[in-house]
Amino acid sequence: MVMVAFSVVMTVVVLNYHHRNSDTHEMPQCIKSIFLVWLPWILRMSRPGRKMREKSVMFNNKMKELELKERSSRSLLANVLDIDDDFRPAYSTSGYFHVSSNDDSGAIHSCIATQKEISAIIRELRYITNHLRDDDDANEIIAEWKFAAMVIDRVCLIMFTIFTVVSTFLCLFSAPHLSA
Repeated sequence: MVMVAFSVVMTVVVLNYHHRNSDTHEMPQCIKSIFLVWLPWILRMSRPGRKMREKSVMFNNKMKELELKERSSRSLLANVLDIDDDFRPAYSTSGYFHVSSNDDSGAIHSCIATQKEISAIIRELRYITNHLRDDDDANEIIAEWKFAAMVIDRVCLIMFTIFTVVSTFLCLFSAPHLSA
């Protein structure tokens, strides 16, 4: 009965962890350390798409920061985010364009209109990039919770297996007709 009750409780815990997301729960650092680094390393588990090495146990946070910096520096959209979208018609007042006739005035206005369009495109790219980044962060948090649930499930499997084998042998060897 104890094993069945504990099994039900742990099933609820695993399902709870499995269905958590970034909007409702934030994973504390101690939980991350235990369920995403140490227990998977002890159990020789690896996250899908990632290899678990001994160095990653020690330098997990540092490597994650470096990976984020490297990924953002290589990303085209991240480079677009670094562009200043201040496309005011400064060109016409700073001496870049010299208005000498009506044709030049039309060229300046079309250039300003093009700059406004580019500015709007960059704002839209920033919005899309921020939205995609937020989605990636949310998906990463969901994946962390699901992996933590998988680790708890594996720990429970090992504990239940050991408990079942030990209790079976204890019951068999404590039988009065076998010990006499």
